[in-house]
Amino acid sequence: MKLASFVPPPGKSKYELAIIASREARRLNDWVRRSGETLPGKVTAVALDRVIRDEVPFYYEDPAQMMMEPIETIEPTLE
Repeated sequence: MKLASFVPPPGKSKYELAIIASREARRLNDWVRRSGETLPGKVTAVALDRVIRDEVPFYYEDPAQMMMEPIETIEPTLE
């Protein structure tokens, strides 16, 4: 399935689904490498399918809120 031919569910964009699916594919690739198990099909296709079915939890971070949070500074020590 090509992402360009996909009609996203209401309230979601193709761009949003592509970003989430790419992160899920990375996670699945790491899992496959560590466990030695195989997935039914290509990792990217499985990830996109999981995102479409809402099996991948995700949330949005508010950029304005992130700008207001203080940045922690670590002072160097001479040891």
